[in-house]
Amino acid sequence: MKKPLIIYGAGGLGREILTLVFLLPEWEVVGFLDDNVPKGSMIKNIPVLGGLEALDSMEKIPHIILAIADTKIKRKLANQLDTYQVQFPILIHPSVVLQEPATIKLGIGCVLCAGTILTNDISIGDHTLINLNTTIGHDSSIGNYSSVMCGVNIAGEVNACPLVYIGSGANVLNKVLLGEASTVGMGAVVLENVQPFKTVVGVPAKEI
Repeated sequence: MKKPLIIYGAGGLGREILTLVFLLPEWEVVGFLDDNVPKGSMIKNIPVLGGLEALDSMEKIPHIILAIADTKIKRKLANQLDTYQVQFPILIHPSVVLQEPATIKLGIGCVLCAGTILTNDISIGDHTLINLNTTIGHDSSIGNYSSVMCGVNIAGEVNACPLVYIGSGANVLNKVLLGEASTVGMGAVVLENVQPFKTVVGVPAKEI
């Protein structure tokens, strides 16, 4: 019997995660939550149940996954959902390659999308999104609530602190430290540490 799952976020990322869940035999999406989409709307034939307040009327809280790329909003929602004692699954697309699974730690609520490759001795934090066709090298860590977008290459021994956002097509070289809530722009090549709350863009990446 499949377990019921709610996706929090009815936008494009929510629809992408829905198609991921279709490939996982243990889960069935029973609805979306979204604070900005009218209750009763249908997304791919799945109803929007309302916003956060919809949980107040549920007798049993199903599992929830956050389909939110904005790292700060994601953290806020996760903290709010903790008051409901929500359980957060780990979703892994069938095409994901975990080269040495025993040495890879995945936090609650993290999502690994199609084409992702993780080598060995890697830590992925709670509620972290690793989007399509991303590679992560040995001894790297990605902190809680982070979002790594499509086609990113993260080399070995990279340390990304919580709330980091890495734009599509970026490259982060070996032993780089990405400070808390820092942002790496699309296509950037990061050769040096990035300070907390700062944004870097370009080749090589420079702070703006």
